[in-house]
Amino acid sequence: MRFIDLEEIKPKVRHLIPALDEAQSEVDQEQDLTKRAELIKKYRPRWVAFRKAFEEYSDDKCWYTESKNPGSDDDIDHFRPKGRLVDDERHGGYYWLAFDWQNFRLSCHHANRPRINPEAGYRGGKADYFPLVNPEARAYSKLDDLDKEEPALLDPTNIVDVSMLIFNMGGEAALEPRFKGNLVAEMRLEKSILHYHLNWPKFREGRLVLYHEIARLVDRGSRYAPSGRAQGSEINEMFRNTLIDLKNILDPRREYSRAARSYVELFSHEWWIRDILLRVV
Repeated sequence: MRFIDLEEIKPKVRHLIPALDEAQSEVDQEQDLTKRAELIKKYRPRWVAFRKAFEEYSDDKCWYTESKNPGSDDDIDHFRPKGRLVDDERHGGYYWLAFDWQNFRLSCHHANRPRINPEAGYRGGKADYFPLVNPEARAYSKLDDLDKEEPALLDPTNIVDVSMLIFNMGGEAALEPRFKGNLVAEMRLEKSILHYHLNWPKFREGRLVLYHEIARLVDRGSRYAPSGRAQGSEINEMFRNTLIDLKNILDPRREYSRAARSYVELFSHEWWIRDILLRVV
């Protein structure tokens, strides 16, 4: 999960927003729940139209998992579900946000759709789940204060949330050490792993391959690194090439680039990782 800055995306989608506002106005005026749901479904193409800009911004990566999914169209997920909530039967859905583009997230099918993790055996997927840290603070209408809600799911558009997530050497999602012991943070990670399928076998295996690739490059770099902090002609070509290879692995456009950052930081005891590589990426 990388931070997604919606303000950077806005210029690319501004022309699509009036159509959303028009649809939202119609939905807000409809009091019949069945007809309201039909209206939301009718105007589905208006949120699907955001897919292209979202994919271009994130280099075709799911905002939740950072996976690339060639051969399938990513979903435009409603962070706060537009329909009935599975985890709150009293809630009819955040219908008043159905066409609020800032409530949209680009999601792969594994993160957004319900399915069973074939290794762990649990059923996950975001679908119509939206757990809160404090369920009593939930907003039930547009008249309620949405700011009182604290989502239990990590949000890729929240820079603090993104900073909480790292990955271990086994390719699994983990909590950034400074948040350990924080019961709310630990609960939010647990819910996010479940509902985004962050540890889906394909994702975990991809990160594990990435870790071993980085470990091999670090081993090579350590063999060719000059002692101390040498400069200029004292630095050989093999060492420079290793630095470039590692820098390329950290490219935000690459799949699982946040995991790559976690793995490189594991080797920050190497002076050249700490004082060269991590200073330029």
